[in-house]
Amino acid sequence: MLVWELVSLSSLFAEGKNTAAGSAYSWDFSDCSIRDILYVVSLDTGISIVCDDTVNGKADFRFTGKDFETAFDSFLKGARLYVLKEDDLWTVSRFRLVEQNGLYCLDACDLSAEQIVEKLSLLLGDALTYEVLPSGTMNVHFKDLNEFELLESLCLRLNGYSLEKKDSGYHFAKKSLSVNAGGSVFGNVDVHFNEDGSVCVDVRDSRVGDVLEALFGLNDDAGAGFCVLAGGDVKITRSSFVGKNFEDALQKVCAQSGLDVVLTDGVFYVVTNSGAREKLVAGNRNWYKVKLSYTKADKFVSILNRRFGNDECIVLPDEMSFLVCVDASGFEEIESLKDEIDLKIDTYLVELKYIRPEELLKYLPPGVDKGCLFFADDNSSVYFTGTETAYLNLLEQVKICDRPVVRVSYDLLILQYDEGSENSWNPNYSIGKMKIGDMSDFGVKLGNVLNLNLNVISAFGLNFAAQLQASIEENKTTVFADTTLYGLAGKQINFQNTNTYRYRDNNLDPDTGKPVYSGVTKEIVSGLKLDVVGFVSGDGMITSTVTASVTRQGIDTSSSTGNPPATSEKIVTTEICGKSGEPIVISGLVQNTSSQSSSGVPLISKVPLLGWLFKRTEKIVEKSQMVIYLVPHIQEYSSSFVADQNVRKNNQLELLERCNAFYKKMFMEESNAQL
Repeated sequence: MLVWELVSLSSLFAEGKNTAAGSAYSWDFSDCSIRDILYVVSLDTGISIVCDDTVNGKADFRFTGKDFETAFDSFLKGARLYVLKEDDLWTVSRFRLVEQNGLYCLDACDLSAEQIVEKLSLLLGDALTYEVLPSGTMNVHFKDLNEFELLESLCLRLNGYSLEKKDSGYHFAKKSLSVNAGGSVFGNVDVHFNEDGSVCVDVRDSRVGDVLEALFGLNDDAGAGFCVLAGGDVKITRSSFVGKNFEDALQKVCAQSGLDVVLTDGVFYVVTNSGAREKLVAGNRNWYKVKLSYTKADKFVSILNRRFGNDECIVLPDEMSFLVCVDASGFEEIESLKDEIDLKIDTYLVELKYIRPEELLKYLPPGVDKGCLFFADDNSSVYFTGTETAYLNLLEQVKICDRPVVRVSYDLLILQYDEGSENSWNPNYSIGKMKIGDMSDFGVKLGNVLNLNLNVISAFGLNFAAQLQASIEENKTTVFADTTLYGLAGKQINFQNTNTYRYRDNNLDPDTGKPVYSGVTKEIVSGLKLDVVGFVSGDGMITSTVTASVTRQGIDTSSSTGNPPATSEKIVTTEICGKSGEPIVISGLVQNTSSQSSSGVPLISKVPLLGWLFKRTEKIVEKSQMVIYLVPHIQEYSSSFVADQNVRKNNQLELLERCNAFYKKMFMEESNAQL
């Protein structure tokens, strides 16, 4: 047990750590010793906080924020504590005495009479002596009293004591015992009305008849008589309480002695009732019916037993009501609990704009109960079961996650550059005079380039566009793919341009060397595969992860060797971050191929040995490279695909006109300079 308390205190101290270097605090104490709570708070805040000998018990303290003193004062108020704040020290106590202009205000909670008298003696500087004071704790609150009035009020609160003024101070003395006419000694009986109409009863070693006589003596103004028919000699050893009124005090005194009181014709008759004591202890318990509107009775009874203990309850057949045996105050508490729990539960439709119901359940915001949500028939809404307040709160929470996913697009252009021993690509200057004699006009022949989906001019410049145009016209460059890929940010986009080759799986017979077909057909896929994943950050930057692979199939030799055709594969993976519209170039997908052709004089070239003199063999080695051009864009939801395409074409034409004007101006300046 000691180890557990030390571990709990250590965890509490970790939770109560200063979170903002003296500006914000966070504590969560549950059912902890008050002294431990104050110790941890003192260490965390740097304030010297001490407790006197009156501080004990346990309490809860939960606080997060900067206004520490207000929260601390609220904690002390809830724990019935007081604090004296000095410059270097805060003292916490259950006793507080404040003096102003010779008048005193006294507050004491859950202290014994001896502790209160002792504290007063120290603070007032007077000698306060007393006989044996009543045991048990008490609460005292006095305001604006001088020293004598303060002590006299405390003496009255003790019941059965009188205040005596001495030269050295004050003395709390017991009241002297009374002696009846027969000479027998009986105890003290103190019965009086308080200012609020309640009746204070303090009895020690007295007959119940004497106590009743004192009580009825208070009620002389009502004009009702009394008659004790039985039990007047029953002795009350000790009784001290405050009744709500005269009738309540009378009932408690009679019940303590096994008696009951009946009012008939203006006379109170005291009779014997053996069950009065049990009724007093158990209270006036009766059977009450509780009817619920929205909550099942068994569920409500389960909550009721956890809240108030195991009261006797009977669930009725309708399942919406039950019987409970409690007193009047207990029934009022049950009715209050019913107002808090028995709430109307409705079903609401929550419509989603951008996400699917399964995504809402997967990324549900904190504070929303997943068990209250159910899939609707369509794929764009869910059902919510709960109160209207909870439904409105859910709508506010859904706005956090029901947001449109950013769409991205990639302008894709894949070019295949071919080089060979007889065919090498070296584009030349492609800007020149359009006609002989027309010295003032220049133009750029970009017919094929302008027809591309990718805006090559704006992405890579006019010089690159001119070289590409020349290379395409000379058949040195082939447009392998020209399209636009659309997708969602964070989702993979796939592009594939492949050929599928199917062959029969076979093996060579080891005896004959001939292929033996197994009847199984297999396939080889060759070509280009492109995978793109784009992530859009908060500042509008696009991070693209691109994986490109080129696979080429070799010559089919399965019929002669039994082996499948050979394949070669080149893979490039890269990740790049850039703004919308910045191009991405991926190269390095190089493939080398060789081919051999022969020609000769008909008939003669087929003669053995002699035919070699009339045959021509040519071997060509070709080198090709796939280059991928990607231009990422963030798509706006208000624009359509067709409108976007038209804007791109207009931008190309506008840029071309600006280039022609630039070169025309440059040529005119050179001509004027020569003149």
